[in-house]
Amino acid sequence: MDEKMNEIITAFRKQGGRVTGQRKALIELILANPGCTCKELYYLARSSAGGIGRATVYRTVHSLEELGFLNKRVLSIA
Repeated sequence: MDEKMNEIITAFRKQGGRVTGQRKALIELILANPGCTCKELYYLARSSAGGIGRATVYRTVHSLEELGFLNKRVLSIA
């Protein structure tokens, strides 16, 4: 999981994106909970990481999809 996490973070940085603590927490949640929906991910993030807004979840999912790491229909890291 750490290897995939590093790969994703490197891709974000190459794209010029910021890698915040919230973004890292969301990526960890997606890696640990493959197949969950954006709504489920939001509730998981809100309960475990606290303070993560719905927009942050959707933007991060969208960014992961654009980078080719995520299939939004399934919400699992490829």
